[in-house]
Amino acid sequence: MSGPSRRNVLKYLTTGVVAGVVAGVAGYSIGSSSAPIKTITESRTATVTQTQTVGGGTVTVGGTTVHHTQTVTVTQTPTPTRPSPPAGRTEVRLGVLAPLAAREGKVQENAARLAVEEVNAAGGILGLPVKLVVADDKLSADAAVSEFRRLVTAEKVDAVIGGFSSGVMTATMEPMAELKTIFFADASSPGHSRMVGANYAKYKYWFRVTQNNGVTFALDGAEQIDFLKRNGVSIDKVYIIRDEHVWVDDWEPLLTKLLKDRKVDVVKSVKIPRGFNEYEPLILEANNLGAQAIFMMLAISGTGDVLAKQWANLKLPLLLIGHDLAAIDLGFWEKTGGACEYEIFMADGGVIQTAPPTPTAKKFIDSYTKRYGYPPEAHQGYGAYDAVYIYKAAVEMAAADGVKNPFDSDTLVPYIEKFTYGNPFVATRKVAFYPKGAWGPDGTRADHDLVWGDDYVKNWMAQWQNGKQVVISPSWLANADLKLPPWFK
Repeated sequence: MSGPSRRNVLKYLTTGVVAGVVAGVAGYSIGSSSAPIKTITESRTATVTQTQTVGGGTVTVGGTTVHHTQTVTVTQTPTPTRPSPPAGRTEVRLGVLAPLAAREGKVQENAARLAVEEVNAAGGILGLPVKLVVADDKLSADAAVSEFRRLVTAEKVDAVIGGFSSGVMTATMEPMAELKTIFFADASSPGHSRMVGANYAKYKYWFRVTQNNGVTFALDGAEQIDFLKRNGVSIDKVYIIRDEHVWVDDWEPLLTKLLKDRKVDVVKSVKIPRGFNEYEPLILEANNLGAQAIFMMLAISGTGDVLAKQWANLKLPLLLIGHDLAAIDLGFWEKTGGACEYEIFMADGGVIQTAPPTPTAKKFIDSYTKRYGYPPEAHQGYGAYDAVYIYKAAVEMAAADGVKNPFDSDTLVPYIEKFTYGNPFVATRKVAFYPKGAWGPDGTRADHDLVWGDDYVKNWMAQWQNGKQVVISPSWLANADLKLPPWFK
């Protein structure tokens, strides 16, 4: 492996980022102004007439007036003047490219539309109205490539927001590079940021905005073990149930190493196909092999609800921990009939609705619910919403610097890159991107990935309790304590 050793990479990620957080991450937020603060010094003279009360009345003493002169410093924030857009431009066009038949796609359209409506109500971008153009990738690489090209060449969009499938994303990055178009992307494969790292000049227009690089699931999994130990639950054996898919191949080796460092043995790792539903024999085997926890690595299987039901029905002394994409669904409780009670999972995308990490996250959830009649149905909505505002901020910063065309993608890349360690863009989450040349937790390049950490975007440690999703760690965000199933001894 080129670059720093894995040990140094882990040290960099787990201590270097935290150091940046301690130093302060004020960042740039929705509504921030780049207008300079002006400091002036001026003299103020106060006139005081000396008086004295005599016999119930007030009289001037000696008929004299005393003048006091004081020098004070005053700070003024001038009203910013909005830079003018390039001559001839009449609107800004943003594209959404996502699988519209899936909730992960529809939520991106809805969230981006809500953000665009808000931006337009506040005056648009550089005074120009924003128009949203939506396309369906149909979870097909061919459709995604074709629609990306149509959005840019026929619809003339300035930037694209979207994605979901990692395989589709890989294909879509080719027309993105060819057409030099900013792409605020979903999908978790570390392969995408590796592409940016391997050929920055070609792929620099790509920024992962919704969820962390999938490799960080290994860090989150190790933290689950540490958290349980701090709460009196020592785990020394786990049984892994994982998707038979490349996305798990990217992070299982690192998880296994981190578990070994904690003296936790993986007694068995079982790959399951899409639609698998025979979990009971696996749960029984996990118990027979002495595991204290089943560690899930599930997304593609789509049957996490079946696992939860069979686990709760057997009531063996096994915790259900790890990552199951299905558990993030707000309807998971109803789908499992409450069997997911006590399940511990990773909350992709950095937001659990009962514990929003920023004021804007709460506002967005409330506004989305009012606008559409239901809360955001998938975490992709947070990324799509934030992307509109990040793009707006980057354009306005470029325009404030006097660049000729602040909508040019090559011009905008370094402005988007400004949102990094210590200077996140604060929207529904604190969004920061790893800089050019950054290394990820697996020792491979992580250029333009989301910065992982408690003070940035992270897959929060969550649990189903009493019909609700709650955050149990980190402490600053937690809105509930850990609850253990009564059958766990």
